[in-house]
Amino acid sequence: MKFMLTFKMKPDTKQQSEAFARFLNAAGKAPAGAKLLGRWTKLDFSGGFVLLESETPKPLLDFSLWWSDLMELSLVPVVEDQELADAVLDKYVMP
Repeated sequence: MKFMLTFKMKPDTKQQSEAFARFLNAAGKAPAGAKLLGRWTKLDFSGGFVLLESETPKPLLDFSLWWSDLMELSLVPVVEDQELADAVLDKYVMP
């Protein structure tokens, strides 16, 4: 299953420095049990988006807890358009 993690960083220099140090220390890797599909950071460093894949949400919950002291996080399951279309067509077939 795919999950979209969005993050917002406060314009606090100390918190940003800690976040960058933590990111570099972890080499920007996804948590064990999850696969990193993509990451995008806003150019003003105010936040960004991370697309992850995992069989269960547990590794992503652990990952979120590791970052939640430095930034606001939102973690939601997502589906690709074709998967959504297939599910919708099964339920709402056009006459």
